[in-house]
Amino acid sequence: MTQTNQPGLFAQLEPLLAHRAVLITVAQLEGDQLQVNICPRQLKESENQALTIPLSVTGTAAELDADLVLQVASFVASHVGLHTNLTAIEKEIAEAEKVAREEAKKKAKVIGNGGKKAAETSSTKPQAPPVAVAAKPEPEPLRPLNLFDQPNESASE
Repeated sequence: MTQTNQPGLFAQLEPLLAHRAVLITVAQLEGDQLQVNICPRQLKESENQALTIPLSVTGTAAELDADLVLQVASFVASHVGLHTNLTAIEKEIAEAEKVAREEAKKKAKVIGNGGKKAAETSSTKPQAPPVAVAAKPEPEPLRPLNLFDQPNESASE
């Protein structure tokens, strides 16, 4: 067996295995062609499906021996990067939701206090409820006169 300085298949899979189980299948196709599928398993139902997209590589045994480790290394790097990115996005969304819930609670307290902030209600005296005042009807807005319009008697007074 020859040794190379290049890490092997399982050494390349190790970062991915830290996050999830991986299913590897190998099948012989027509002639001397082999197909290798590396399928990351889903951890929970709510998980993003992009994290479970399999790597499928087809080639002869010699081609797979020469190139599969590099393909797996690239796959794992992008997969771990995607997992890291999704984790960061999920954290940001959770924090934004928390802030939104806190703001909604504050607004609910303000509305429940008659539109006053909580700090103001403790320092101010209770006031009598406002007396309803009948609204005066607004006069019709004045429109500019046209060249042929006659001024109204009531408008000039």
